[in-house]
Amino acid sequence: MSPNNQSCRVWSRFEGHRKNGSVLKLRIQEPPSTAQERVLDFVAKYFVTEETFQKAAGIYSNPDAIVEYREILHEVLKSWVVVICCEDTEEVGEILGVSAIEMVEDKSFGEIPIQTKELQNLIRIMIECEKLVKPLMKGFAVHHDGRGITVHPDYRGLGIASEFVKIRRLMVNEQNVSMSCAWMTSYGSQRAAEKDNWETLFEIAPEELGQKCGVVFKDPPLTFKLMFVRSSKQ
Repeated sequence: MSPNNQSCRVWSRFEGHRKNGSVLKLRIQEPPSTAQERVLDFVAKYFVTEETFQKAAGIYSNPDAIVEYREILHEVLKSWVVVICCEDTEEVGEILGVSAIEMVEDKSFGEIPIQTKELQNLIRIMIECEKLVKPLMKGFAVHHDGRGITVHPDYRGLGIASEFVKIRRLMVNEQNVSMSCAWMTSYGSQRAAEKDNWETLFEIAPEELGQKCGVVFKDPPLTFKLMFVRSSKQ
């Protein structure tokens, strides 16, 4: 393994099967320092334009909002736990997927000054979601909060999202925190969590959440689900 990857933990290796019968050898690992900017580019390119909450906020439609988003993301990524998917070769080549979590005790979105209305829309959605589930979270102290799973469009259907979800379970058990949770805002992420036996703590219809936040969700699943997995050590 190259010097750039020597200190980067590999969480799993697996195979992805394409419809044409070809097989890709893949791995989930910590990103090397040399790939940090590419991680930021990947999230800004795919997560912002395709994740349901981000789309409803309209970030991708305003260049100023994208710039502000990248500036904030550059800072918060420093405290998040990020893993990437890439082909299982010696070097870390193209990033095929990114998963991020944050270790949290208390969620607060009021500390970062937000300039663009699109980012304000996103924060409003997030705050409303936290208000809805706050009474249900009293039994969980420190836990992992999902900050997004993104897979490159050309590499979907290979089980990458499912592998990311499995890794979150491993992280919970290894770090001995109470649980890992995330708002699953697409059919794909919900199926991946269900496949790994995650539970649904709360769900809400997109129309209801949209009315509360003053936004319209495009092509949403039937419901948005806050799903979670408990530590097996609790």
